[in-house]
Amino acid sequence: MFRPARWTRLVPLALAAVLAVGAGSQLPAAVQASAPPDRKAVAEQNDELIQLLRVHTPTQSDRQRLTSLDLDLAESAGPTYTDVVAYGKSDLRLLKLAGFTWSVLEDDLEGADREREKADVEYAKAVRNKAVLATLPSGRTAYRQLADFNNNLASLAQQYPTKAKLISLKEKSLEGRTVQGLEISHDVATSSGKPVFLMMGLHHAREWPSGELTIEFAYDLLQNDGTDTRITNILEKSKVIIVPVVNPDGFNLSRTLGYEMKRKNCRITNGQLPTAGQCAQSSNQSRGVDPNRNYSGFWGGPGASTSLTSETYRGPSAFSEPETRNIQSLVSAHQVTTLITNHTYSNLVLREPGYASAQNTPDETVYKSLGDQMAAQNGYTSQKAYQLYDTTGTTEDWSYYATGGLGFTFEHGASSFHPAFSNVVNYYYGSGSTAGKGNRAAYLLAAESTINPARHSVVTGTGPAGAVLRLKKSFTTKTWNGTLLPDVLETTMTVPAGGTYTYHANPSTRPITIQNGGGTESWTLTCERPTGQVLETRSITVARGGSVTANLTACSAAF
Repeated sequence: MFRPARWTRLVPLALAAVLAVGAGSQLPAAVQASAPPDRKAVAEQNDELIQLLRVHTPTQSDRQRLTSLDLDLAESAGPTYTDVVAYGKSDLRLLKLAGFTWSVLEDDLEGADREREKADVEYAKAVRNKAVLATLPSGRTAYRQLADFNNNLASLAQQYPTKAKLISLKEKSLEGRTVQGLEISHDVATSSGKPVFLMMGLHHAREWPSGELTIEFAYDLLQNDGTDTRITNILEKSKVIIVPVVNPDGFNLSRTLGYEMKRKNCRITNGQLPTAGQCAQSSNQSRGVDPNRNYSGFWGGPGASTSLTSETYRGPSAFSEPETRNIQSLVSAHQVTTLITNHTYSNLVLREPGYASAQNTPDETVYKSLGDQMAAQNGYTSQKAYQLYDTTGTTEDWSYYATGGLGFTFEHGASSFHPAFSNVVNYYYGSGSTAGKGNRAAYLLAAESTINPARHSVVTGTGPAGAVLRLKKSFTTKTWNGTLLPDVLETTMTVPAGGTYTYHANPSTRPITIQNGGGTESWTLTCERPTGQVLETRSITVARGGSVTANLTACSAAF
């Protein structure tokens, strides 16, 4: 579907206006006195006005019809409405022809963002003057750019060398950027068998608060370890991994290159890397793959598009994009028992399943319980993901059904992808407009759920100190059309000096196997020399909340 070349076509007009003012002394008086063109009027005249609409969708059938139109659905919906970003008159005509009615939430998103910029300047000034006391753990008063995220991660790793470890994900982005994250734990370099809590931001480039909240949690953990007993307990018993910017190319375009509504990655042509500057060209801004529709779980199903210019384009195949393969590799190499991927907006805590025709997950009771507990802390609504609208190929569509780790999507804020920065403070602490209802408390609950053995599985036993223990499972993931894709989960730990180990893991039987009526599955546990020589192999079957003992006597004798 054709979309107009959006905001960047306004730049030449703006430059022309500036040049006209600068050369005013050489122009006739009548020209000097004329006002510069009204930006909104010019955008409307060029069919480039971007609006936020609340479309009336009172039934599930209406929501499905709206999804099929390949419009830009905001991540906000209620029982009777779905929010849509409309690009010019063509989108309005399409909605009208499809029989939809709507109200206008924001009649000029570019103008609204200019107002945000003014508000951010005033907020930073108020903090400097100590008129505002509520600041984030980092002290930040404005949205970060990509370099800020990377510099902050490196700085934290340097400042807390025994607790924070800078990591680079497996693959570079399409434009050649390294995706960075941070591992946080006591004795972070030790291979300890701790359960993992994974926090992510900026799958979708325009959702700036999602990256801010993710990295601020890292600051909070590191600054308050040793003084906050909850945080100290979390870092003693688990590893927290944060990846603030999953989609660096899209975020860089959204944040610095004049197209703030960029949502997807920079895939211009399937199977090809973009050339330098190609993603930022106005004719290509609507192209790309939605990373949160590209995971293999139910890939190709409802709520994801086959059109390269759709904001929910799923890609030519599951895991076709380096951004999603990075998260697949990260999850596969750690026992991620809890996962939160942060987004904006709509004040929701979403859990599986992602599409309406799916049955409840095998873990609905514990899944709902944790979601409700977190929503009680941040004041959001806890619900199944499809109650927003149908989605497939999302992060948790793969991660939960492949690993059994409880994955959630948090949708932050009520009405904007990146509101005034002061809202980020409110979202984090529960101050201002969200007084008493903050995500800090929800994140701490998620981290405490990570270390709760009732919500994952535990393997204990004895083995030779220094031996490498490896838990591995190979299987296939089925896409919507039945294609089977190979998948591997493989994690390691080192037996401590005392010769007794505790390995926290996800259940051996995957939820998708349980849901499909299959039997139990096992982990393969191997005990190895550090050189990789396998000395003993055991089959481990353990359910959620269960524990099993595996004393590795053969390995001990041969080590």
